[in-house]
Amino acid sequence: MSAGLRGWPPRGGWAPFAVVVAVSAALLGFDLGRRVLSTNDEARFPMMARDILTNGHWLLPELSGVPMLNKPPLHAWLIAIGAWPTGAVSQRTAVVPSFIGALGLVAMTCWIAQRLFGVGAGLTAGLIVATTAGVFAMARSAVPDMTLSLGIAAAMAAFVRAELDGRRSAWLGFYALVGVACWAKGPAGLLPLAVVVAYQLATSGWRGVTRMRSTVGVAMLVVLVAPWWALAAHVGQAQFLQDVVWADMTQGYNPMRALTWRRFVEPFGTAVTILLPWSLLLPFAMPWAVRRWKTATAVGERLALVWAITVFLVVAASSRQRWRYYLPLCVPGSLLVAGWLVSRRIWSQMGIAVAAWAVIAASLAIGEIYVTARDNRGTQLRTIARALEPDEALTLAVEAPELVLSFYLKRPIRAVSDTTEFRGLGPPLYVIARNPPAQESFDPIAEGFVKGRRFVLWEKRGGP
Repeated sequence: MSAGLRGWPPRGGWAPFAVVVAVSAALLGFDLGRRVLSTNDEARFPMMARDILTNGHWLLPELSGVPMLNKPPLHAWLIAIGAWPTGAVSQRTAVVPSFIGALGLVAMTCWIAQRLFGVGAGLTAGLIVATTAGVFAMARSAVPDMTLSLGIAAAMAAFVRAELDGRRSAWLGFYALVGVACWAKGPAGLLPLAVVVAYQLATSGWRGVTRMRSTVGVAMLVVLVAPWWALAAHVGQAQFLQDVVWADMTQGYNPMRALTWRRFVEPFGTAVTILLPWSLLLPFAMPWAVRRWKTATAVGERLALVWAITVFLVVAASSRQRWRYYLPLCVPGSLLVAGWLVSRRIWSQMGIAVAAWAVIAASLAIGEIYVTARDNRGTQLRTIARALEPDEALTLAVEAPELVLSFYLKRPIRAVSDTTEFRGLGPPLYVIARNPPAQESFDPIAEGFVKGRRFVLWEKRGGP
């Protein structure tokens, strides 16, 4: 197998990686912060960060006065720290942690690929992962999936250090980074543990599992992860058990829930799209890795293959399917494609490689410009903001993205599911809804749009 590429730097070192990260930064950050946050998922962590800066709720950030207990607050902390110099969470500062996380993901992918396949593969894998549809899109997002993916990749880098270099101390780093991943997004952070156990069983059997220092590792995970969950359980009490432990975790990760044919087919399509355009090469890369499985030097092929398959199966088994949940698949997918390209010398000429990558990068950038312009046109709240500006009255939302509205209108907006919840409330009272909350007592005073959907600001008139 070739350890390098003709035209690429013949030796390792940090300089080639710095070039890849710098190029990735230019590509992933050229329009950073321009796209609006148009869903509650996108606005949730920025709103938590705003509460941290405003009210100092670092351990249990609140949304509309209620502690957010579904996910640990690491990503909200990162947004708050990034916004600290200005003192305000903006559309731009909300996505900076994901952008930095994406650059870290590129660097981790480079390092792992170089360690598994050689310097040329390291550079190739870094360029590939930066131009997967998933990393390109999520580097501009305010959700915690990029932070989670970086934690997973960093934990896997520590495993490579422990397994390939025999550094037993690296196992402590592995478990510590798994804990960090858990702080990013809860139980999903345990994915590296599932990958490593699967790899050890597939390659070394139980003997490999015994090398994992599991006793110390489990103790570290408990110390790192348990305190926040214990605090959340104490604060949330019965509601925490019902809404978070049972509804969100137990049911959300239950593979037997809502079984349909679509549940079996949908994960394949999602995995293909999040890895585009490089997923088009996986039908060649995966059989190549399988054929080399028993080769003594094929450590990289085995690890990348087990890593990709395990992540796919674990995420696909969840009853809750979203495109971004497959983001952790981008690193092992890039490793497989990079290893195959280097082995076949398809990527051997620097000019061809740069030209192909540039075409892909330009296509992604053009698509991003179009999507950003479209989404920004579809979200317009200036008229509602002007109508509310002089008034601090209670504002409610009915079947509306209350977190998006709260973020851009810069006021707490509480979601209500039943109009009976505010019928007894007297003026001043505002309701944001698509339809009149009560025909006889509300007047429309402004309208706006969120993701192309029209919403009206209604003002209550008269007495209660």
